[in-house]
Amino acid sequence: MSPDNIIVMNKVFGILLVGLTAVLFNSNSIGSVSVEDAIQKRIEMFKSSKANIKNLRKLIRADDTTEAVQLLDFHIKWSEEMPLLFPPGSEASTSNGSDASSDIWDNPIGFQNAIKQYNLKSKDLRKSLRSADSASINENFKNFAGTCKGCHKQFRN
Repeated sequence: MSPDNIIVMNKVFGILLVGLTAVLFNSNSIGSVSVEDAIQKRIEMFKSSKANIKNLRKLIRADDTTEAVQLLDFHIKWSEEMPLLFPPGSEASTSNGSDASSDIWDNPIGFQNAIKQYNLKSKDLRKSLRSADSASINENFKNFAGTCKGCHKQFRN
């Protein structure tokens, strides 16, 4: 490879790198929202989660495992995005409508562990739904719902 070709390749690589960086910094991803937007987004997501769990319970009782698996994908994704919606300064106040306890920031490892359990129990339930084992489904749904209740008890005002 000639030195001229190497220079051209380096320039092209540099332009691509700068372009990609600009796209990433200007994206409207969940990780780049303001504190106020994060609070509103997480309130919206928790409402969606609550409605989703009610629908999931109905589908499980009706033995509609195919549709239930699709609803569980929401919880897996939400558990992966959730930490991004709790930036410092977004705890509950009289003006922001948040129920987030200061324990989230006082005990970040405990909060992260609670989110990990939510993710793991979501995946366990999805696996049970795919196997269509009703005893396993019922036990895993109970464990899955328990992660929500446990986290809210500890980290919600």
